[in-house]
Amino acid sequence: MSDPLRVRLVVNGARSAARAGDLDGAVRLLDELELPDLAVRATPDTSGTPGTSSALDADAAAVVAALDLRARVHAQRGELEEADRCWAAVQEVSPDDQGAEAGRRTIEEIRLGRRRSKPLLHTGWLGVAAAAVAVVALAAGIVVLSPDPAAQGQVAAGTAQPAGPAASRPGSSAEADALREHVAAVEARKAAESERKARQAADRKRELVVIARRLAMPGLIVQRRSQDVRVRFKTGLFPASADIGAAGPPLLRALGRRIAGMQVDTTVVGHAVPVPGGRTRGGSVVALGRALVAARYLAEGGRLPITAFTLVSADQSDNPFRDPRRNRTVTLLIAPRT
Repeated sequence: MSDPLRVRLVVNGARSAARAGDLDGAVRLLDELELPDLAVRATPDTSGTPGTSSALDADAAAVVAALDLRARVHAQRGELEEADRCWAAVQEVSPDDQGAEAGRRTIEEIRLGRRRSKPLLHTGWLGVAAAAVAVVALAAGIVVLSPDPAAQGQVAAGTAQPAGPAASRPGSSAEADALREHVAAVEARKAAESERKARQAADRKRELVVIARRLAMPGLIVQRRSQDVRVRFKTGLFPASADIGAAGPPLLRALGRRIAGMQVDTTVVGHAVPVPGGRTRGGSVVALGRALVAARYLAEGGRLPITAFTLVSADQSDNPFRDPRRNRTVTLLIAPRT
């Protein structure tokens, strides 16, 4: 496939992604193009070589459309330096481009403090503007990106007007088919990705429901959340320091047996009550010690290695209960293994 046609196909797919609000997807598609090299090659030749003008014009139109769309995507994401570079490249190819001039002028006003720094484009405007600079028309046997609103209307209605006898040149139909196939492929990938994510979310929800049900037992507070199941204990496990109370070991062993029967990742979060005159924020050695003690009993009950558990200390200001006695404890975060 020729470079000009490839540029047009990629721009069309990126434009579709941008209009759908998928700015990251648009950037990934445009990354397929080596825009700086293409911009140099598309710079108009003033040598007057016969027979090259129209091909160069077509190349320049494609590269300008790609650079302008990329600039608008960067502007929408607040990446003003990148947007300015893309619009500067547009001006190298098309010095009189009004869109590039307006975009760079706005960025300069932001730099000088004359304008508030915020995304330059609304997502809806991005889609309309991108469509305006990348309208596809079939003319002279090639796919042309045109900023002409009239051409946009013709394409939308499926009534692109012929540009003289060259419009029937062999190959134009094949190129149009290739364009349609590319757009269809992009849309199919997006739909498949959305479906995959929806399936994953539904599967994870079902797994979390099962985990929460299997962990429910007296003495525990089990809560299913969006990404994990949180298990807390109704009473404090540690009367003092990292010395566990009499009720803790049998409860932790029973919980460990249930965890061992599931494909899950378990994080043990130790808690500690700030002492007068001591630090009130940050982790705690005592909290980490409690996590280690609890993990040992979990491992013993489930016949698991201690390394099956991730141990962390909670921030001392992030205690689960109002009663300090209940905060001498641990919390378990249990998630399906991925």
